[in-house]
Amino acid sequence: MEISVHQASIPTLLRMLRNLEHILQKAAAFAEKERMNPELLLERRLHPDMFPLSRQVEIVVSGAKGCAARLAGRIALDDESPELAVFNRGSEQEFGERLTSFTALRTLIQEALGYLETISREEVDAGPERPISVAKPGEVRVFENPRSFVLLSVLPNLYFHITVVYALLRSAGVPLGKQDFEGAPAYRIRRPAEDAG
Repeated sequence: MEISVHQASIPTLLRMLRNLEHILQKAAAFAEKERMNPELLLERRLHPDMFPLSRQVEIVVSGAKGCAARLAGRIALDDESPELAVFNRGSEQEFGERLTSFTALRTLIQEALGYLETISREEVDAGPERPISVAKPGEVRVFENPRSFVLLSVLPNLYFHITVVYALLRSAGVPLGKQDFEGAPAYRIRRPAEDAG
């Protein structure tokens, strides 16, 4: 059985954006409880040459929206819109003003969720197999087909940036666990006693 490009992308993007919003909600509650300035959390970095937490969230959101727009054929091949950039911003100048509150970041995620929910299976899977292009200043990255775009670029980048957010918040003391990252279980539990009956 082959999984469709839509199945491999849109449900995962929606799930992980919801999980990211939940993680940010817990971080905001932690900051309030600890009487901590939320900007201190949003400015955290793993390393001086890496983007801060707030930018990591922006990258996830634009990457998810940009992926969906390209898969659905809703974007021109040469589009360099920052709000639809797909994990390819290399410098601070490629962003707008930094978002400085958890509320603003969660609103950004909610808007992306709303957009992704408009992407239909037909838009993604009924189109012809075609290369996917991602433009950035000075270059265009061309993926052979939608499947390689999703599986070899979008999903690894999505998990990377959300993991960075999780790690930054966890290292700051926010009470997060693996379940916060994964979200609701994608499985059901069967007890050994059920097999005996």
